[in-house]
Amino acid sequence: MIDSHAHLISDDRVRYVPAPLSGTLEDSAFDNPVTAERLLALLDANGIDRALAVQRAHIYGFKNDYVCDAAAQYPERLRALCMIDALADDAAQTVRYWVGERGSVGIRMTEPHKGADCSWFAADAALRAWDAVADAGGSVRLHFYRWNRVAALEALAPIVRRYPNTPVVLDHFSNIVGEAGAPDHGVDDALLRFVDAPNVYLLYSMINLGKLAALKLPSAPVVERVVRSFGADRVMWGSDVAQSKGEYADMVGMAHESVSSLSCADQRKVLHGTAAAVYWGE
Repeated sequence: MIDSHAHLISDDRVRYVPAPLSGTLEDSAFDNPVTAERLLALLDANGIDRALAVQRAHIYGFKNDYVCDAAAQYPERLRALCMIDALADDAAQTVRYWVGERGSVGIRMTEPHKGADCSWFAADAALRAWDAVADAGGSVRLHFYRWNRVAALEALAPIVRRYPNTPVVLDHFSNIVGEAGAPDHGVDDALLRFVDAPNVYLLYSMINLGKLAALKLPSAPVVERVVRSFGADRVMWGSDVAQSKGEYADMVGMAHESVSSLSCADQRKVLHGTAAAVYWGE
């Protein structure tokens, strides 16, 4: 297995100074932080091969040093995914630094505040970041919320066509309403427009699995529905550890349950192969 959505938090606040994206610091996150070393211990204890260290933006903002340093220190186990402000004047230079110089496998972008329009990833200014990522051979990950996902997916369509060789990963199944039930489990036309876009991938995590568990709903039908449309080689699992609450062992157990209705080959793709292809080039 590969955990393709693991957040890291350093226990050294002097070297890695918090710069919260939201403007408020989550002090509780430092009570027992998921450092790189603690994450590796969790991986080992739960039979996980590797992990993608995703920038914890609400604590570090766009300062991606810790995930990059961790990936550089443990290159056989970790890769880094950085967070950027695509509308900054130096967006292209920033991408070239984190991806080209610091070794990040790509960039992640998320809505800067509730109610923001799609300019944060789809405007002409943001395309400078996309151009830089494409030139560097990296990937782009996007986090949409339920309140903006339909408009965001519509705005994403022409960008996906513009960068056909750039992997685009949609966090948390684009926040579909997985609890909507059969037959579609929230997989709507807004998402299905990307079925024929082979560079679009879908990640799911505790953001999805936790909502279903809270409602006592099974996750396997939701994952199976997505896989049926997009193929297992375009779907990957990540824990969201260090942000979502709960024990890591439980997260891994829920991951296994979520693929229980898939074939063994498809289970391996979702839990390992897709992430290995996108982030390790295997």
